Amino acid sequence: MDSSVFETTAAASEAEGGTTQRGLLRTVWDFTFRMILRYIKNSYKDDPFRTFLEACLIGFIIWYITKQKYNIGNNEIVLSEKEIDELVEEWRPEPLVPELTDFEREMLDKSVLIDGPNGTKVHLASGGSNNKPVLNFTSYNFLGLADSPGLETRAIGTLRKYGVGSCGPPGFYGTLDVHMELEKQVAAFIGHSAAILYSQAFTTTLSVVPCFSKRGDVIVADEGVSFAVQQAVLLSRSKVHWFKHNDMADLERVLGEVNKQLAGRRGKKTLPRKFIVTEGLFHNTGDIAPLDAIVDLKRRYKFRIILDESYSFGILGKRGAGLTDHFNIDPHEIDLLIGSLCYGVGASGGFCCADKDLVEHQRLSGLGYCFSASMPGILAVAASDAIQALEASPDKFLTGLRENTTLLRTLLKRISGLQVDGAPDSPIIHVRLSPDTLVRMKRSGGAWTKTDIDRVLNELSDEALKDGVLLLPAKYVDDHEHILPNSSIRICVSTAHTRKEIEKCAHAVKTAVSRVASKKR
Repeated sequence: MDSSVFETTAAASEAEGGTTQRGLLRTVWDFTFRMILRYIKNSYKDDPFRTFLEACLIGFIIWYITKQKYNIGNNEIVLSEKEIDELVEEWRPEPLVPELTDFEREMLDKSVLIDGPNGTKVHLASGGSNNKPVLNFTSYNFLGLADSPGLETRAIGTLRKYGVGSCGPPGFYGTLDVHMELEKQVAAFIGHSAAILYSQAFTTTLSVVPCFSKRGDVIVADEGVSFAVQQAVLLSRSKVHWFKHNDMADLERVLGEVNKQLAGRRGKKTLPRKFIVTEGLFHNTGDIAPLDAIVDLKRRYKFRIILDESYSFGILGKRGAGLTDHFNIDPHEIDLLIGSLCYGVGASGGFCCADKDLVEHQRLSGLGYCFSASMPGILAVAASDAIQALEASPDKFLTGLRENTTLLRTLLKRISGLQVDGAPDSPIIHVRLSPDTLVRMKRSGGAWTKTDIDRVLNELSDEALKDGVLLLPAKYVDDHEHILPNSSIRICVSTAHTRKEIEKCAHAVKTAVSRVASKKR
């Protein structure tokens, strides 16, 4: 057969195949078009608003695909090697922290370093006071448990059993049996329903307050609270109202104004949560909050109480159970009771006592609980043993602490030119030169600046150190304090101090005041 016949047949077959393919595509297109048209008709009939949204979505997709894209290459500036070198040489990075002032540098260079374990007597790394041990009145070792030989022996055994740390959050694999036992022990000691442990005392408050008070809620806080409580209030993003320090009349005024503002809101179905936030024993002043009056105002104005007992737990009350024990108030009146295991019992970490539902909520929403490694087992056992010792014989610890506090406060008040602040039962004593003394010291008669007063207080602590007593001025984050406390020397009393040591401290302060006040400025 002629080859032309085969070519003709092949061409005809190819044409027929192309026609068939086009017919198939046309059929598919017609079918798809009819389906889309039917879908549009039905959807418009059933839900025309949905059809409108879909049309808008399709239009947005087409616009997004076809719009002109930003091309960084079109704006690229080509620099020569010389220009690049010049820019690199001129560039100066911003400092991560502000530069220290001359006074701050001076104070940093004079920082006191303790060489060895902490206690009522310590050795200084700088070799101060002729390299002899000095009396320590700067540590929060109120009950003398930080260097207790009995607790140290038990802690060593715990270290060999559990290791150094859990290396994991409590919600994963960081919870040990000693943690659960300590939570039950703390709740029973306080007298509340349940307790939860945090690995760090400072972050306990930072976790608890934002866990319950959110944006739109209301917090009424004491102006004298510590830096940790201030930061916790800030992190909550709540509406914050401040009342004058320990002023119950001003607190009542603020509570009334808040309730009046909330009552005047219209169109708001849900009421915000309302909290009163205060400390038990104020770190910045040594004052004690009048909890009985606060609880009465809480009931009258329908608020909840968040009480930070970081410095009062283990210190105040007949049993050392804190402010509720001190005022003989049912702990259940306090909705969220925060405490520290660092200062009173000489361990580490913190806790929050509350109703069981509130405690369980923190296990899922408390940032310091969920995202921090749990407390090491050795510290949990040390805290447990300290609480057990305090429960067994509270008079052994608390009677001596109160006698030492009363004695030192009495001796300090006899010193001419010295102002002594704080509650009578507070082992945290703030002392400063009286206004009259500062006026006599100022030769030029000008006003005292904060730096001037801080420098004088540092001189006072240096003079006391010459007599073998370690005292330090209170330090604050000046730029971040809500209200910057007045400069002072913070003295911490321990039940482990002897009467002779208390008298030596008072004598050293008296001598230092006499030396410093005699200098004209």
